[in-house]
Order: sequence, then structure tokens, then C-alpha cells
Amino acid sequence: MNFRLRRPLGPVPESLFALGVLHRNTDDAFSEWRRAVKVRQGRRLHQLLGLAESLAAAPGLLSITLSASGKVRVDVSGLPSGQASSGQAPATAAPTTQAPSAQPSSGQASSIHLPAFLREFADEAIQPYWPRIHSFLESEREASGRLMFTGGMHELFRAVDGRIQWQPPVLTIPSDRALPGDVRLRGAGLLLVPSLFLSGPPRLFLDEAAPERAPILVYPVHPDPMMASALWNLTQPKESLSALVGSTRSAVLQALTESRTTTELAQYVGVSAGSASQHASVLRNAGLVSTTRTRNYAIHTLTPLGEALLKGPALGPPPRPSCSPAPLPTRRSLPGPPEPT
Repeated sequence: MNFRLRRPLGPVPESLFALGVLHRNTDDAFSEWRRAVKVRQGRRLHQLLGLAESLAAAPGLLSITLSASGKVRVDVSGLPSGQASSGQAPATAAPTTQAPSAQPSSGQASSIHLPAFLREFADEAIQPYWPRIHSFLESEREASGRLMFTGGMHELFRAVDGRIQWQPPVLTIPSDRALPGDVRLRGAGLLLVPSLFLSGPPRLFLDEAAPERAPILVYPVHPDPMMASALWNLTQPKESLSALVGSTRSAVLQALTESRTTTELAQYVGVSAGSASQHASVLRNAGLVSTTRTRNYAIHTLTPLGEALLKGPALGPPPRPSCSPAPLPTRRSLPGPPEPT
């Protein structure tokens, strides 16, 4: 069976999981993040909490799929009348300034343009922390790959959630109301993706429109208090990077925590396509960005040197997943080659 570990989904899918974290009022690893985001959201907070309540009551409304080209798409559909309208929000969509139109009633989200609303929330609540979140999740993906190589899928599933059962070709995961519990895996296998903000058991997402594609199993990886403090610490001034490469190129580097085409990069940073291409060329010549061409598109990605420049001080290794039923060796300490892709 083809099991693959996929890179993090991106700020928009994480923002949907983050709604549930925002809705909680507990002293946990996300407390500092929650306080900062609530201050930034102001009057929009009621809409966000209303949407969070809807997704908590009916988690099956949320779907995450991959297009044929591998782009992540999220969709929230079937909300009750008077709540946020459905729509698709690609994880690489450009930021928008369209705001929700009205204040919601208690416990409800108002009628809003959902893709723009989620993009704004992701930009304000996730994007400022994304370089560090991305590094944390990539480290977790690497550790999971080593565990899968040394212990096999049963050991990896045990570390992710001890209740997962794998009896080929049927995968059984902890069921959460309307979400699928058993799935018969086809030849496409399964994609496993770590998430920082997902709460509760792992979530399985099936593409009903293209059942031949591999389901996506998103599993939570929560930081310990020390790691969380590093994730939410924004004291490292962006001005330092701006002074080194310039404010626009600094924005380009931060935008490329996810691979983007020249057009997407231009939209994200707010410059012309020609300017985005020129800045990417300068950063490529400096060894900070790599560029590949697919048909008529140039796709830009950070190099390890570019990632190191963005991340600043290393965050250190991630902890063992807290949902493991019994102590396991720290996955990052296990020997083996780089993770499967």
C-alpha cells in the first residue's frame, strides 16, 4: 500500500482548524496565540466564533482535497441558513480586503463571503507565525518518516493515535460524529499530514468527486509549553531581514514559505508580475530561492539557506505526539534515511 507523508497543508487549512482553538478558553499551549488573535480580530471575533461553533457541531461540513496538480483546496458547505455561505478557498489564494458585511447574532456566523473571510483570518492569525509553524511541522514530518521507515505503518499509526487500526485494506480511525471511521484504501494509498491546530482525533478527508485519489489523514501535533513560546514569539524584528535584503524582497521570502508561481507571488506581495520575477531572480542568484519551470509557469521555492534566514534561531526538535498510548522513543532520535515523499 502506498503511504506518503505530505508537506504541511498551508495557512488557510490550518486557519480552519485554528477556529476551534480560538473558540476554546483554556490555559494551554495556544493561550498566547489566542490572546493575540482575539485582540487583532476585534468586532469580527463574533463571526469567527460563530463559524467555529458551526464546524464543531457539524465537522463533516469541512472538506480538504487536492487538485490533480497537487494544490490544496478547502471547502465549507452546507451551513444552516443565515450563516456563512459556502465556497472554495485555495491555500495559495491571494490576500483580499473584502470584509464580512454584518455582525452575527449570538452563536451564529453572519452571511459572508467565506473564501475572502478565511483568507483574511489566515493572513492575520496564521501567516505571521507561519515560518515557525512550517518549520515545526516539517520537523514532525521528518520524524514521522523515520519512524515509518524503522517501525512500519503500525508503529507510526500507534504514535499518531493508538486507536487507529490498520487491517489491509481497511483503515479504522477514531470516529467523530459524521466523519468517516472506516475507509477501504484503494491503490492510491493514503496521504498523512501533520497539523498544529487540529484538535481531537485525526481527521480523514475523502474526495467524493474523485474517489480514485488518495484520502488525506490529518493528525494533530501539539507543542509543549517551551516550543509554543518559541512559535508565538514575534519579537525577532522583521526589520532585521528587511535591512539585509530590502522590504519587498523580505516580503517575497516570507511569501515563499509556500511554493508560488510568479503570478501568485506578485498577488501575494502586492507588486507587478515583472517586479516579482525580478525580485525572485535576485534572491535566486543569492542562493535563497530556487525556480523550476512547468509548462508556462515558473514556480519559486525557498532553498534551505532561504528557510534558515527566515527562521532565525532554531526551534529545536518537536515533542513526541501527546496522543500516544504508551511511551515511545523520541521520533527525531531514530536512525534512518530522510522521510519518504
